[in-house]
Amino acid sequence: MLTAFLNKIETIHPLSEKLRKELEISTQIIELKRGDIILKDGQCSKHVTLVLDGMIRSYYMNDGADISSRFTTEGEIVLSVNSFYSRRPGYEFLEAYEDSTIAQITFEKQEELLKNYLEYNYIVRLFTQKYYAASEEHLFQLRKQSAENKWAYFLDNYPHLVQRVKIKDIASFLGLRQETLSRMRAAK
Repeated sequence: MLTAFLNKIETIHPLSEKLRKELEISTQIIELKRGDIILKDGQCSKHVTLVLDGMIRSYYMNDGADISSRFTTEGEIVLSVNSFYSRRPGYEFLEAYEDSTIAQITFEKQEELLKNYLEYNYIVRLFTQKYYAASEEHLFQLRKQSAENKWAYFLDNYPHLVQRVKIKDIASFLGLRQETLSRMRAAK
């Protein structure tokens, strides 16, 4: 699995042999079972995580209900952004939504690699740009769009999740009641 991780990174930018060796030494590959929690509310996010196989759901609690904030699938990065960069406890949970394989690098190692390898900076910048663009679009949808437009946005941007994610979790991700989303799906 480590080879798959390194090959994924090399599709973004070639790795120097020295950086490749550093990543081989410092990357931890972890097998997760569906439902395993890798980060809890109140913990500090200590790792940047690349999903190699499966799916990680990010969510937070609000008045006893869990609200999905992200679904991270193969080849994508997940972390609790505010907690990871501020080094303070966060408010998100990261849960294996499916049996999953992940690659993790510690905050300290990430900082060291960013300092010492220009190509690693480039790779991380591209992941960060993609992440922030998706986050901004998601916030726009939540704040400005009708229920129908939110559902159309989900279908256009996340078709790979329609069959993999429970309707209640899609509804919370879109800021909709489950009943509203069920009616819209049934009407199509």
